[in-house]
Amino acid sequence: MRALRLLPALLLAACTTCPPRWVAYVPEDAGWLHATGTAGKVYVEADARNLALTRAARCLADALDLDVEQRLSVVLSDGRLFVEAFGPEGQVHGLDALELVGQAECDGVLWVLVRIPRD
Repeated sequence: MRALRLLPALLLAACTTCPPRWVAYVPEDAGWLHATGTAGKVYVEADARNLALTRAARCLADALDLDVEQRLSVVLSDGRLFVEAFGPEGQVHGLDALELVGQAECDGVLWVLVRIPRD
């Protein structure tokens, strides 16, 4: 009987922790484009958060039809995102306004949610 009383609390905890809700339901705001990125355990000298941010930025670049195949890198430093993006014609500034909205670590996987204003 005691287990039945704990069941709702356990289900609620399971639903709110891992992975975050925005992974399955990426927010849709009128003035913003959102994307998620993930990174598991990183075995090289890299930062999992920056890798996840770069993956999310790649999704946004694809949605915005930006050619950043030559180089795309996103780094979080001192609370700010720095984007380096290059295409065949040089530097691409279409992702300069990228913002980190959410971040969660879940079972060894880091999830990030980013957004950029729609034009």
